[in-house]
Amino acid sequence: MNPPKADIKNVLLITVDSLRYDWTLTGDLELPTTNELVKDGTYFNSAFATGPGTSASFPAMLTGTLPLSHSGLGPLNDDRPRVASNLRKAGLNTGGFQSNPFLSRHFNYDVGFDIFEDYQNPLMGIATKVFPRGIELNNPKLRKVDDVFHITDAIKYSYKLIKGKPRPYVSADVITDDTVKWLDTVNEPFFGWSHYMDVHHPCFPPKKYRAQFDVEDVSQTDVSEWYSKLLTNPESLSETEIDLLRRLYDAAVVYTDFQIGRIIRKLHDLGIYENTLIVFTSDHGELFGEYNKFGKPERMYDELLQIPLIITNGPDYLPEYKNELVSLLDLPPLFHNSLGLSVPSEYEGTQFGKDDPRDYITAEHEVNGKVVVGARSKNWLYEVDEIRDDTRLFDLRKPRPKQVSFDENSETNRIQEAVMSRLADLDVETRDLENEVEGDVQNRLEDLGYL
Repeated sequence: MNPPKADIKNVLLITVDSLRYDWTLTGDLELPTTNELVKDGTYFNSAFATGPGTSASFPAMLTGTLPLSHSGLGPLNDDRPRVASNLRKAGLNTGGFQSNPFLSRHFNYDVGFDIFEDYQNPLMGIATKVFPRGIELNNPKLRKVDDVFHITDAIKYSYKLIKGKPRPYVSADVITDDTVKWLDTVNEPFFGWSHYMDVHHPCFPPKKYRAQFDVEDVSQTDVSEWYSKLLTNPESLSETEIDLLRRLYDAAVVYTDFQIGRIIRKLHDLGIYENTLIVFTSDHGELFGEYNKFGKPERMYDELLQIPLIITNGPDYLPEYKNELVSLLDLPPLFHNSLGLSVPSEYEGTQFGKDDPRDYITAEHEVNGKVVVGARSKNWLYEVDEIRDDTRLFDLRKPRPKQVSFDENSETNRIQEAVMSRLADLDVETRDLENEVEGDVQNRLEDLGYL
């Protein structure tokens, strides 16, 4: 393996929630920051998440492990390695800035960070953890928890503060402001993580950006109502409403690109741009009516799993992998290799420049103790879906993936074996997830489309 660049001292991970692959360089939007990072780096054409939702994706990036390893979805347990902890032990300063409740300190994502801003109202943290679908959906846990903790009224009030508003998270400018302030004060070397929620529905970027897409007059109430339909009754959305949601999504992508650009300019101003490995990616995509579905169902569609991945100032061997299959699971080993550090054996990803290119990527999810596990090669996708009691094979060699009867060849055999091996490792029939994770796994399904 070629040695890393000698001048790389820092790692900056920039993630955009729900950003689709085909809404970046392959789309029609003007994204100057994204284009700058590509010009100086490597854009991966076949990068994939480890699951179709935030909770099934971020364990790969921040712990180096698959989502259903180490007790599965939910709060990260102590058995998982932590990228931030490992890099801090190696002498890096660590800082994280994000406002997704499922990535907050209430789900143990703060472990390893010297500074961790998650902008969570304490009551919102409790509400999100106990009521992952939201209290306004009449969660059946409500009465039981109230009998024990007597906090229902307080949590309800907390939810009322955001109910009806289209953006129950801080906007991109807040994430950027705090990241820039941290960069002004932190000493090299550092590991930073900035996560943006604005592209996640319900999208409501500033009016300047809405105006670019002729949706400046759309109200917050409109967006909230459309998003409620998308989650609960997508068939009731009109073609006009779907089009407006797409435009708002476009506007949010452009707005987020601008805010990320402020961080990149700060790196230049500080004279540390070339000393920083910059990784720009997403955790998953979003369906806008493909397959007659919206949001993030527990399926392994490319529209959900394929994500943009740009690595700037990376090792010289990265361009050799730009057209190969890449998993978000491969990022933690890259962080260590780029800094000249040994890669912890607990990480489950492959190492660019050392390991052979992937034959397939794997992705997985879980609902009520039942799992869906998929393996995708360049030409085929194989899924075992215990949630729907189904097994599926898709031929990806056509412009539109087509479900087919099982076609036995070396490639399909390989991905079938991979899925069956993973299922055997999970031992899902004997796991009591409801009792393992504070009793709320039964309801950790579809809060804001995450699961």
